[in-house]
Amino acid sequence: MPSSISPLSQSETENNCADCLYMTLTAIPVQPIEHPDYLEFLQPFHTPKIDLYLTLKFSQQWESLPQGRVQFGLKGGALRLRVEGGEIPYESRIMGSMELVVPTVETDSQGNSLICDRVSGELDVPTLDPQGNGTTGQGSQNGKPNHHSICHVTTKVTEENPAWIFEEERGQPILNGWLNQVKLATLRVSALPCHLDATFEVSRRDICLTNVEGLWSPDLSRNKRAVLDRLIIQQLLERKFKPYLSRVELHYDG
Repeated sequence: MPSSISPLSQSETENNCADCLYMTLTAIPVQPIEHPDYLEFLQPFHTPKIDLYLTLKFSQQWESLPQGRVQFGLKGGALRLRVEGGEIPYESRIMGSMELVVPTVETDSQGNSLICDRVSGELDVPTLDPQGNGTTGQGSQNGKPNHHSICHVTTKVTEENPAWIFEEERGQPILNGWLNQVKLATLRVSALPCHLDATFEVSRRDICLTNVEGLWSPDLSRNKRAVLDRLIIQQLLERKFKPYLSRVELHYDG
């Protein structure tokens, strides 16, 4: 990915359940193609283009309740972009299957944490602390495989407000791991100021309870537990997941 300074200022980031889902969006300007001076008069008017890079961290989160606590994760969700003063052409949007990486953390002889690729152990893998701050460690050559999941991504055909639908691989309970600085799309700026609002939204069917402590007897029937699961998820949705789970705002003033 280019190392240019982003022309978009990030005015606000919200991650309402940062342990369950942490999202950032980075904007990198596309450098225009330079032509010889004698062809300058042939160059069309330059329309600023900005590549958008997405970082998503999926995991599980505990939620305390009066009689105990529950742990939940996500089976999917929708990333929606709303743009003012620009457009995101459909052909520039990235989609397909993506592997969510879960690195292995090891310790060297000096007690320093080393971040290893989940399979080869040869890559530097950026990590996020609970506050979402990024750090990078040098990979160890003895990395061990770790659990990961596959994320299927499709796009909705709507030019004005593009959306990406994330779904877990069939047979996997939840999405686990992260996408690190994956190119999402290219934004064409048409007017100033340009404003981009990105939200990650989930519905009731996207949420999965993975653990329950202290709420009911272990021998509770499966049907009764299913009813209670739905009630708990509904309460979580009402308090934490609406109107969105995560949100990022970007502004471009030229």
